[in-house]
Amino acid sequence: MRKFFLEEVAKPSIALDAKVYKPYGAFEWKLPADKPARWTKPLGRNLCIFDLDNRPFEEDGMIFGQQPLSWNNATAIHGLSLGVLQHWLYAKIHGYSYYYVRTGDFEDRRASWKKPTVLKKLLLKHEACIFVDSDAIFNHLDLPFEWLLNYWDIDPKNNSLALAIDPKAEHNKDKKGKLYDNTGFIIAQNRPITFQMMDDWAECADDGGKHPECTEYRHVGWGRPSDQGGFGNFIRYDYADEVEELPCAEANGFPEDRSECIGTFIKHLWAGKQDLIKIAIGQQIPGMYLEMFHKQMLAEKSEYYLTEEQLMSPSWANAKTYLGASPLAVDPFYMAFVRIWGFSQGTGLGRTAIEEICEHPDPPRHHLFVDAPNMTGAAGGVISRPP
Repeated sequence: MRKFFLEEVAKPSIALDAKVYKPYGAFEWKLPADKPARWTKPLGRNLCIFDLDNRPFEEDGMIFGQQPLSWNNATAIHGLSLGVLQHWLYAKIHGYSYYYVRTGDFEDRRASWKKPTVLKKLLLKHEACIFVDSDAIFNHLDLPFEWLLNYWDIDPKNNSLALAIDPKAEHNKDKKGKLYDNTGFIIAQNRPITFQMMDDWAECADDGGKHPECTEYRHVGWGRPSDQGGFGNFIRYDYADEVEELPCAEANGFPEDRSECIGTFIKHLWAGKQDLIKIAIGQQIPGMYLEMFHKQMLAEKSEYYLTEEQLMSPSWANAKTYLGASPLAVDPFYMAFVRIWGFSQGTGLGRTAIEEICEHPDPPRHHLFVDAPNMTGAAGGVISRPP
């Protein structure tokens, strides 16, 4: 039954560059007529989706509890756990990589400040990564994310980050009166400047930093978000040309909130974590499918579950990388190296160790490596950047 669901019920329904998405023959959304579709080949494992949390979620009714989740006991189901399960399932349907990262705590700030560091580490292995809060879901299981990248006109050469705007409300505005970008849904691309941005965001709330006032956002308060406040008041202004803002109606919110944000493609249920999310997931993963897929997710835990310690260890630096598996993963600086050394994609490099080949000219801490033993597909070598 799981195979039937993946291959028939929720299989990808349109081509990545299809001009129109019209689910059930009803409403329709069209790709920009005046823009080329840039994402035309499947990213596969080169695209990662991840959750992170400092809470164990190991009690019954939770995602890592002993008993499988079942609609027969719906009241006992932990709402946020359904969000995690849905992210894993969406990645499986479309062949993307999925990770769940169990983080530790900070002594002086909210654990959500772990987000930029975790994102940076995962992005080292992928062309693009998507962070999704556990109370946010992909509203259409059948819709490939590459199609959304085309729909939102995300440029693989320019847009380091893409985030949705928050609803129109005074408490959702930064100190300059601009609506926040919601950091509960982030699209990040593997570009040198993205890593620099993540470093700056991670350090924003440190004492003696570039933005002293950022320490005010170590913890949540009314009208004062935490990591989102640091990003919204400081980091996005430092990197204004690199941050793409997505429409709130399409990538944030939910209809029951009665705001302009209805979650057309990404439904973010900030006020429905224990009830509305059950209705949404119940419609997508009905009946016995919930229990079957939760059992499978638990059985495959070793394939996607990482602790913060594992992610920060040397073993992660040596872990498999998916960079180079997609034409979109070709870095212009890598191509310069290719010309100089006389190699090309599709040519085995014949090297047996990771060799540093050049320093990136922007911030000097960014380098490029070729890792021949871990070649993927037809790529001549795997490109990766060190932490």
